[in-house]
Amino acid sequence: MSKLSLLCALLLSSIAWTPATAKVFFRVTATSLPPSDKTAIDDLVLPWPLRDSSIVARFRNAGYTVWLQCDSKNLASVSDAVDPAAVAGVIVAGATSSNQFAEAEEIRSFMAAHKNLSFRILVSGGKQPQMKGRLVVERDGILQVSSPSTQPWLDTNLAAVRIAHSSSPDSLPIAYDFRWSPSDVPPGAWYPDAEDYALAIAESDAVRSDVIIDLPASLQQALNAEDPQAWSLWKRVMPYLGFSSHAPVAKAEPIANLGVIVDNTKASYEPINLLARHSFAFEALRPANLTLARLQKWNSVVVFSSLNTESFALLQDFATKGGIVVFVNSHDKFPWHSIPPSRQESRTTTYSIGAGQIVELGEPVIEPENFARDLRRLIGRDRSAIALWNSLTTIATAYREEAPAETTLYLVNYADQPDNVQIQVKGRFTRVRFEAPEEHCCVPLPFVERNGFTEFTIPSLRIAARVHLDSDGESSAAQ
Repeated sequence: MSKLSLLCALLLSSIAWTPATAKVFFRVTATSLPPSDKTAIDDLVLPWPLRDSSIVARFRNAGYTVWLQCDSKNLASVSDAVDPAAVAGVIVAGATSSNQFAEAEEIRSFMAAHKNLSFRILVSGGKQPQMKGRLVVERDGILQVSSPSTQPWLDTNLAAVRIAHSSSPDSLPIAYDFRWSPSDVPPGAWYPDAEDYALAIAESDAVRSDVIIDLPASLQQALNAEDPQAWSLWKRVMPYLGFSSHAPVAKAEPIANLGVIVDNTKASYEPINLLARHSFAFEALRPANLTLARLQKWNSVVVFSSLNTESFALLQDFATKGGIVVFVNSHDKFPWHSIPPSRQESRTTTYSIGAGQIVELGEPVIEPENFARDLRRLIGRDRSAIALWNSLTTIATAYREEAPAETTLYLVNYADQPDNVQIQVKGRFTRVRFEAPEEHCCVPLPFVERNGFTEFTIPSLRIAARVHLDSDGESSAAQ
């Protein structure tokens, strides 16, 4: 990930682009598909090299937008063969070689020569969105399994996307992908099923990032052959494609009260994934990008990396003014160690700094429920931008638009049954409206205001929903 950060930074100096807006790509084989207006699919991805270049024209004639996916080392061959009139863009994978400077020059040269093409950097290593039972973490080089949890573990890609964006917030738009997990299915049943596709589409919408979903060759061929069972499955997926494509595309700012400072993504991925699972409204940032302006947007910070002296001073001042700072698995020497701690436990040390607190956790996250509960307790209700009650399987993200003044809350339920979701959003709003693939926009929701928070309930969330919270322009969420 760090090499990708450098690669994107090198590209920034000469290339301009527009941000991604949760586009859903389907990676397919060089086999025909029914027309786009029948499948409700807009964008297809073909891996490079193409065995049959005529497939691009066939897909285009069927109404699809075609993208090519290639490794960064193969950009030269793509440059020689690509027809800009036929291909909409290129997804660059494998941009992590040791020779990143030469790689950056090659990508920059390719982009400059093909200004009419769009580009994405592929963040590999995504996970199939699903619900799991236990967390496996590495501690001192040994894999350890957490104790059984009262809350199921959710595999989401929100953490991976936020970490990727932290590399360079204004960089080339990213896309993530994942591989379908092996699954035992009854004879004659399709895998993935409609709910698997719907969940992957809904998650992309919520994290506001492009996703590439594999369309298995067997399903592709069955759809083309008008197989009734294949079409029965796909017709249950299509409402989610339509729901996602109708999401707002205006530039919106993620709502976050919590900053996450991250460097070693391998060591910190699972704790950050836990923050996503518990609907913490967070932004991820690299240590080098920590500034006073960034801190002024947050009221709490979690640090998963080593910092320099300037950053220590910024965080100490942040705490002095009332902020909360949590260091995870840190063994550095800090300036505030010169004063006695206000509380000392076996693995946790707390310092009272001015109006705020600095908490040091002396080990990595092992028990996810304990970590989440302690972090929620430390941050407190008044600091939380979003809170969900009695909802064990749903995550929430929120974004704010200035014109019109609206906050949009995205909800994704990872379970295989509907969830009753009670929600609290910081801010005062004039109206709350609900929409879902199963509901036309928009259904008014009753809500109440309590102490600067807006509270409402969604009685039955199946997989995906959006909630629009309208503001009078003076009140906004999550400060």
